Amino acid sequence: MAMHNSSETQLVAAIPLLLDGIHLRPNSQQPLLITSLLTAMLNGPELTERQLQEFDFIKNTHRATALINVARDLFLFNAVQPKKEGGQGPVSAGLSLERQSALNNSGKAPWTSDKAILEQIKQRMVQLIGSGAAFPTEIPEPIHEQRALALVCASCDPYFQKVSDRGKDALKRMRPIDYESETLVSSIFAMFLGGTIASDAVGVRSPVNATTKLKLFSYLNKSVKATASFQQWIRVVSDSLFGSGVTVKLRQQGMSFMLWAIEKAPSSQVDQSSPLLLQLIQRTLSEHTPTGTSSLSEDQLRGSAYLAYGILAKRVPSLALDNLEHLQALFGAFVNETVGVRSSIQEGLLAMLSAYKDVQLSQQLQNLLPALLQSQLKSPVYQARYCALRYAISAFPFADMKARWLCILGVADAKHEIQQLARSGLAIKPSAVLERSCKLPTLDVAISFVHNKAQHIIAGSQALVPEARTAANIANPIVFCSALDFCRSLLLATGIRKQSDSLVVELTDLEFINKHEALLSELQRQSMQIALSSLDTHDNLSSLWLDLVGAVLWDTCTDDATTVSKALMYLVEALSLGPQALSHVFFDNQQLLLSRLDTHNYKVQLYAAQALSIVYYAKLLAELGSLDLTFWNEQLVQQLHDLLATATAPITPKTLDKQQGAIVALGYISHGLVAAFLTKKSSNLELAKLKQAVTDIYAALLRGLQAANEPAVHPDIASAWCTAASEVYRLDSLAIGQLDTAEQAMAAAVKLATDPSAPKVYEEALRLMSDIAVGRADMAGNMIEFLYSTAGSTTSKQLDKHFKSGEALARALGCFRCTLVRADWVLPNEPVQVVGKQAVDANQAAVDQLFTKITTEMAKSTKIQERQAAAIWTLTVVQSCPGIEALRPWLSKLHTSLSMLLSDRSELTQEVASRALGLLYNMGDASLKEDMVFSLISLFGGNAGSSRRAGADGGSADVQQALRRQIQSDEPLLEQESLGQTPDGHAVNTTYKSILSLASDMQNPSLVYQFMQLATHTAMWNSRCGAAYGMANIIEQARGAIQPYMKSMVPKLYRYTFDPSPQTQAAMKSIWSAMLGPSFQRFALTEGETMPTSGASVVEQYWDAIMEECLASMGQREWKVRESGCNALASAILGADPELVVPYLDRIWQMSFRALDDIKSSVREAGLNMCQSMANATVTWCTPSSAESKSHDQQAQAIMASVVPFLVDKGVGSDAEDVRTFSMGLLLKLCRTSGRYLSSFVPVIIERLIESLSDMESQTANYLTFHAEGHGISQEQLESIRLSAVKSSPIMQGIEMVLEYLTPKSMEDLVPKLQNIIRHGLGLPARAGCARTVVVLCVKKVELVRPFASTLVKAISGSLTESSAFQRQAWATAIGYMASMLSPKMFGNLLKHLEKIYFDKYSDDVRGVSGQVLEQLAQRCPERLREVTTGPGTVSFVYFGRWDASKIIGVAFENAWHEYIIGLGKLTSDGLLEMLRLPLAHIADDSWPCRIQSAKAISDIANMVDREARSGDSSSQTCSASIRTLADTTLLELISALHGRLWPGKEHVLGALVKVYVVCADAVADNEELSPTTDAVCGILLKELKHGEVSYRREVLKHYCTLAKGTNLDMFNQMSGALLQQIEQYGSIASNSDAMDVDDEHALKRPQQLMLVAAAIEAMQLTLPSGRYLGDSATKQLASVLQGIALTGVWNIRVASLECLTALVGHCAREIEHTRFEFAVDIAPILEAVKACATDGKYVSVRTAALDTLEAALCVVSKYPEDSRAKCWREGAKCALNLFLKDPVPSISDRAKGILDVSFETLP
Repeated sequence: MAMHNSSETQLVAAIPLLLDGIHLRPNSQQPLLITSLLTAMLNGPELTERQLQEFDFIKNTHRATALINVARDLFLFNAVQPKKEGGQGPVSAGLSLERQSALNNSGKAPWTSDKAILEQIKQRMVQLIGSGAAFPTEIPEPIHEQRALALVCASCDPYFQKVSDRGKDALKRMRPIDYESETLVSSIFAMFLGGTIASDAVGVRSPVNATTKLKLFSYLNKSVKATASFQQWIRVVSDSLFGSGVTVKLRQQGMSFMLWAIEKAPSSQVDQSSPLLLQLIQRTLSEHTPTGTSSLSEDQLRGSAYLAYGILAKRVPSLALDNLEHLQALFGAFVNETVGVRSSIQEGLLAMLSAYKDVQLSQQLQNLLPALLQSQLKSPVYQARYCALRYAISAFPFADMKARWLCILGVADAKHEIQQLARSGLAIKPSAVLERSCKLPTLDVAISFVHNKAQHIIAGSQALVPEARTAANIANPIVFCSALDFCRSLLLATGIRKQSDSLVVELTDLEFINKHEALLSELQRQSMQIALSSLDTHDNLSSLWLDLVGAVLWDTCTDDATTVSKALMYLVEALSLGPQALSHVFFDNQQLLLSRLDTHNYKVQLYAAQALSIVYYAKLLAELGSLDLTFWNEQLVQQLHDLLATATAPITPKTLDKQQGAIVALGYISHGLVAAFLTKKSSNLELAKLKQAVTDIYAALLRGLQAANEPAVHPDIASAWCTAASEVYRLDSLAIGQLDTAEQAMAAAVKLATDPSAPKVYEEALRLMSDIAVGRADMAGNMIEFLYSTAGSTTSKQLDKHFKSGEALARALGCFRCTLVRADWVLPNEPVQVVGKQAVDANQAAVDQLFTKITTEMAKSTKIQERQAAAIWTLTVVQSCPGIEALRPWLSKLHTSLSMLLSDRSELTQEVASRALGLLYNMGDASLKEDMVFSLISLFGGNAGSSRRAGADGGSADVQQALRRQIQSDEPLLEQESLGQTPDGHAVNTTYKSILSLASDMQNPSLVYQFMQLATHTAMWNSRCGAAYGMANIIEQARGAIQPYMKSMVPKLYRYTFDPSPQTQAAMKSIWSAMLGPSFQRFALTEGETMPTSGASVVEQYWDAIMEECLASMGQREWKVRESGCNALASAILGADPELVVPYLDRIWQMSFRALDDIKSSVREAGLNMCQSMANATVTWCTPSSAESKSHDQQAQAIMASVVPFLVDKGVGSDAEDVRTFSMGLLLKLCRTSGRYLSSFVPVIIERLIESLSDMESQTANYLTFHAEGHGISQEQLESIRLSAVKSSPIMQGIEMVLEYLTPKSMEDLVPKLQNIIRHGLGLPARAGCARTVVVLCVKKVELVRPFASTLVKAISGSLTESSAFQRQAWATAIGYMASMLSPKMFGNLLKHLEKIYFDKYSDDVRGVSGQVLEQLAQRCPERLREVTTGPGTVSFVYFGRWDASKIIGVAFENAWHEYIIGLGKLTSDGLLEMLRLPLAHIADDSWPCRIQSAKAISDIANMVDREARSGDSSSQTCSASIRTLADTTLLELISALHGRLWPGKEHVLGALVKVYVVCADAVADNEELSPTTDAVCGILLKELKHGEVSYRREVLKHYCTLAKGTNLDMFNQMSGALLQQIEQYGSIASNSDAMDVDDEHALKRPQQLMLVAAAIEAMQLTLPSGRYLGDSATKQLASVLQGIALTGVWNIRVASLECLTALVGHCAREIEHTRFEFAVDIAPILEAVKACATDGKYVSVRTAALDTLEAALCVVSKYPEDSRAKCWREGAKCALNLFLKDPVPSISDRAKGILDVSFETLP
């Protein structure tokens, strides 16, 4: 009761005392204290900021704790019904019965059942708890945490949306909380789980509701500390998944928390709890089984459960390693689950995979796991197959063949990504080959394993049992082929590893291991030879490998060409490079090879023929000299005859493949037989039949070649004859007594080569000519002449012909020293063992002939085709015949010719010549190398021309001396414009200009050859022919020469690799990559320094030099140099260490922005790429790491200190649009990612971003600003669109993000900048952005804004009158947010300024800003408004503005007033005087609208006083004082204001006067000084009634009626005349109505005139006095006028006249003395009027009024029965009453019947 009777001040003062009591008093007293506290908050005023600060929660933490505890319980409490008899009411979620009883005082508190009261007190409480004034940032962390949890409860209020919204808003404003706080985590668990079991059940809290639990999960899912409390978090998970009343969202959050806990919880806890966790996961999956109608949420829940399954196994590997139950469960779920869940199962399996990595599996798992995985490879779900392969790759070491077998099976999968994964599991990494620590499967294990898998095929095929093929696991050809590929890769890897100590190779050189292609290089062949030789060290291993590769031959059902050809290729490798014993083993299977000769695939035929050649060669070589030669003279001869018959038979489509195979076989078999004879140097006469068969083959081959050119011969057959002849003629047949048919064969080959329409035939014909020249050296000349004759006719589309002919020449000249001839040699013995040393060496005569032709004719030819041929042939010969002595005499001449070709107009010619020059340079001695350098420099215009030695006199020393002088003089070796022109007038190729420049920059021109031989870029080199020329040997030779100049070369070379010219770029890239091979690390740069092994490390080692080179080049005059510098710098920045970049940051950004604004478009693109690289790097460097790192922080701060000022000053403020746009984008990225590193730069960033809102506004918006009307858009719409764009702008979002890192120090720097923008900012977007920035500051950084609030408000106040309505509203909002922080003086000045704006001569929309500001103040800090009770801008101003003539302005003031009056309390005399201050001051204003506004305000104040007086809430003394004050201050002022002429709106002042007089009538009567005002009021009304427009007089009558109704004044004598005059006007109106035109002015005014008459009649009715009689004369006159009007008037006038007649009759009956026997008025005319109105069928109101008059008349008749006219009156009344009895309206007829029953029974 005391709380209800206390004043507001007492209630506020009681709050801290009550909090102290709650903290100290026992539980038994808690209900009363809590009830008192909540009552004080409910009935008290809204607490001001000062009052909140006085609570001082920082020192009195016990008060804060008590308040927060009560608040949290209040937010959890819901209004409930009173408890039922004999039981307890329901307990709200989160509360205990004890706490609920304390909160609602055992159900006695009003908020127990009244939801409105509960909502109000919750709003008060959430406003208090969320207040930054009550809980400043310095509040202790435990209280801050509990406050956050209380607001969480408020934000989850399920019944009151306003409470929930305010709670959410307060949470956003709070500073971040520490998720790792132990007290916070404990509190969350207590709220989530409720109280523990206790003996006293009333003290046990129940868990909070589901909505609150969801909110709490947002904290738990970020807390590692929460995962350390296993007992609690496991209960939380269990309750969320399986508790009562759980929702789908709660289950999902519970599962998410389980995932978080499993990942973050201590390992010991996870280990111990794994059985329980596993049980929860399995129960979730079992209770939520997939169905055909499973919802998305159900799928997500199950998916999370599977993921938890995998993560749990990852944390507790024993779950997966003990048995395969869990792994099988996850794999098995793929089939049963929906598609959406399978991805989660896959994630779970991949998470579980880590349990199997790098561990030693038990023997049981090693046996069971591969079987499980292999079964999953057959699954129809591709995710299962994918996961099975991932397990096979990762769970087992690479050396485990069971896992490799699974990968082999996976290659045959239908899904491409699974195939790729399987191949990656089989690929042997080159690095693993060179590292002996990396274990590979041993050859014996791998080959035995695969052989065991394939033995069913092998055995089955040999036994011709088809069922064995189906039963075999390896039946799929793809699987079998993959198995062979893997074994073959393993063989190569083993061979390389055995010779790795002596190898110098790059990792890229070992990529052939996994390519499964033919062995071309010597390294490949040697590696395979070593590996095959090692097979002999294992028992039967060679035979096993031979069985594998030969299994396809035995399996006659296998028709897959790829598989068969691959197996035969590996078989040829084994027979050719392996021990000869393998050939002897395979001799008995020759029929299998013969059977493959008639296949459709040419590769199969070719490899089968090669295998036969090797087998027969090895066997014959072993049996020559033996006694039993039956096979060779009989069986083999028969085979050859059969093949010869097949080959020479007529060609038909059906026999084409068979004939082709037979022809190729004849050639290879003959080659093997002849080679055997040559090897043994034997002429065994016992093999005469075999030799004759070979002779027959020679003759057949010649005939076939001669006939191959005929049109009827198929190209495949012609090509086969050439291939076979090549094998035969490569060996000198004369040595074994064969006829000399080489010339005829050459002639046939030439004839075939003259028709290039069939490319394959042409290629084989060239090969045939070269092989003939190999076997017969004297035939090489013919070939050279033929090729020279055809070189000039080659077209640009036939450049391949030059390479083909070059290959042929290389073979012919190099013989068996040529790498191309060596690659075709398949026999086990070396060529020198077969043909002898002389035949192996190069053909010197042919070399001389060819190079004579090239140097004297072809290189100087005017035909571009011949010059191309010269370069290509030279390169091909030099490349394919390395180190042959026959070339050395020609080096100088070839150098001269090729040097001239460097300026050829053909780019291909230049490239080929450059590569050839590089190779020639390496072949020369020191003297020749010097001469070559000198001649090349001279050729390109070098300045050393005068130093050239003449002949041999000067010697090489002269050249060296000249070069040295030039280097020492620091002059460029090559002049800029000295390169001359090509024959067609164009500049020399920039590639070689760049290479020469690079060599000269290094002050060593001899390096130009090394660069040339490292550079290659023409597309031709990517062709089938160009690719044949490898670079390995060139690289090795060049490195040694280049190595001493690395420091000066790397920077320029690095930049050149990014040259805009594709040719230059490709050339330099090839040089760069060639110099960075792994083997290059062996070359020492300086003592103790080694060469980096990758491009990145090279860049880091030469970082400073590269930076200087790139930055300098970005400022050069040549655009290509600038562009290459940009691109090089962009590449260098990627992945660079920030410590290296920081010293160059300013220069990098400066040059990058310069490039971004370059005149050349390509340079601008390169500049943009550079800027993007820098931006990405800067963002990466300046992103805070999750783990604190002092070094990283220092680096980031240094980078930010350089980048941010540059972007702000020179980037965003640049005149170049591209620079400005890019800088803004980067600045916004930094705002999003840099976090705490931004704190020092917040002021400058925000200032620039705000200004950029206008600078970067679209041109369309700027255009529409001046042309809006022309496009049908109003300025308001345009401004709305522009401001919406500002709010959603990324720039604005960046500003809001940056504000998060504002500090007190940076706030001091920011405020002046904001002031400057507020006062002088240009453009609507910038000013709007500034206003929004201030608002965001007030929301997020209240304490930082508080010291500067007055400064900012003062600045904003000066901008309130700007032209934009939307901007004014934005400023008003900003002031509203800061108003609570202002000092009292500043707040008063603000209100004064608002009043000044309102009354100054501004337009209406500008004046309205005062109302907008006041509205914001009333909404956000009404208590501050109420603190200032008097003076400018206070209550009078707010109240006065409500009545503004502008509706928009009035609405703003109205809203402010409604917020304002909440705390005003009862109206007092002082308050009334303040409210009347402005209305009275402006009631006589020169402005009529201002007078009207004042009158409306005074009138409403009078109503307010009247309502308060009538309500009885205030004492009579207070009300009387208010009324007296109102009368004393307003009446005379209003009367004074009504003097003078009529003006528009004067009726409002008159109305105010009447209203005030009515309210104050009693006070006026009691006050002698005011008594004259009564006559004055009546006089004013009488005077105003006599002039003015009809509408004005009607308003006067309206106010007169108000006066008459509200007072007991007798004004009949004063007003009746004027009123009667107005009434009598009806006659003239009615008489003139018929003559009026519808368009006449009088006709338009007639409705208003009629309403005026009706109003006058109503006024006359109200004027009739009470307490005295009018007199007979006045009564009769008035009755006569009224009854006349009632008969003829329009409906509203008739109603008015009838009502007045009723009142008049009643007046007469009431006031006339009863002693009279006659009534003053004759009732008969009145009854006639009644009867006339009773027949009006249109208006019910007329008939109703007539019935009222009739009833009044009957009263008179009954009262005066002695009147002589009474009988007549009764008859008239009966007649009229009969009319009403027939009325169709029931209400009228029923009433008439009642009158008949009552009245006529009493009538005499």
